[in-house]
Amino acid sequence: MTTDLAPRSSRRASGFTLIEVMVTVALMTSLMTVAATGWVNWSRASAHRGVATDIQSVLRQTQQRAVTEASSLCVLFDTTADTWRLYRGRCDSTTKTALPGSWSTGSKDLHVSYAQFVPVAGGTSPGVTFTSRGTATPGEVRVTRQGSSTVHRVVVEGLTGRVSTH
Repeated sequence: MTTDLAPRSSRRASGFTLIEVMVTVALMTSLMTVAATGWVNWSRASAHRGVATDIQSVLRQTQQRAVTEASSLCVLFDTTADTWRLYRGRCDSTTKTALPGSWSTGSKDLHVSYAQFVPVAGGTSPGVTFTSRGTATPGEVRVTRQGSSTVHRVVVEGLTGRVSTH
């Protein structure tokens, strides 16, 4: 018969104490909170950048289509509704016709805060006209996000019709 001579208090019980578990859960909660906050901020910034890229893409495609179809096309921006739409004809024409397709920022936090282009006739217009030669009315569109000081600019050059983001 064998006897255990070690005192009962020195035997190690397997498992974790309640305090160890609570500290671990608290640390994991803190880490998850930091990670979630960072992900939300990244997601919002990515959506902000994405709207500017979408506008750039629509403008580039419109320029290509104007050259291919040998006609003037207009992209008109509505800064109050945060939308933009494609038209056949010049932006300053009263006979322009709406084409299928309308776009928006898709978020109440993202805004087309500024859209100003300078037609040849002078003045300003909230829309850019691309001609059959590929030229455009120069100007820019600005995309802002509520709670952020970052402004994404989509710039259109007049002579070349080049569209770029800044």
